Amino acid sequence: MKQNSSGLIGKEEDIKALESKKGARILVYSDSHGNAGIVEQILLNYGKACDMLVFCGDGICDLAQILSKAEYDKKLSQAIPKVICFVQGNGDPGTYPVTDNYSLKNHRMQNFVVNHKIFLAVHGHYQGVDWGLENLGMDAQLTNSSVAFYGHTHVAREETIGNYKFINPGSCARPRGGQPKSFAIVTVEDNFVDTAFIKIEFTGLETKYTLWQPF
Repeated sequence: MKQNSSGLIGKEEDIKALESKKGARILVYSDSHGNAGIVEQILLNYGKACDMLVFCGDGICDLAQILSKAEYDKKLSQAIPKVICFVQGNGDPGTYPVTDNYSLKNHRMQNFVVNHKIFLAVHGHYQGVDWGLENLGMDAQLTNSSVAFYGHTHVAREETIGNYKFINPGSCARPRGGQPKSFAIVTVEDNFVDTAFIKIEFTGLETKYTLWQPF
């Protein structure tokens, strides 16, 4: 899987197919901070059932490690969604090597289209999401995006303000505010966008994934 000129990873035909795909499922995670193993397990459990992966920053090294491993690990390769969107977190470099001749080029903002809806992905530090969503809302408006994904706060949250929906999947490695480690699966239908938050619990040698509401 290689990054194309749009900044997304995936074949042009797969990216194009997503633009009109009904009932598309997006796996969204953020702030893995060097915990590639957690991301890999999320993908092995949920990636195959999703059409797209969105990473909201702070852990680009983990995504690069997984893409490198997928080149020789068939099971992992089959679990990675066909299209990947990722953005630069405040702890991420502008580029990160995957192989000797292939590097991920990080972007501060990334737009993509799913089921005729425009989405925006950011990390959130440039928009000051620690203090509110006003600036992120302006970026959504400027890019004609109806849904914005963001991270940075390490706090899972979903909020609709006017015509815009804002979704933070929480942190899959270092949650804050008393929340569990988490990620989200977003289903894009014709008339609505549905978010399922999933918490990660480690019980002995077993990892448990459970639906929850972070409100």
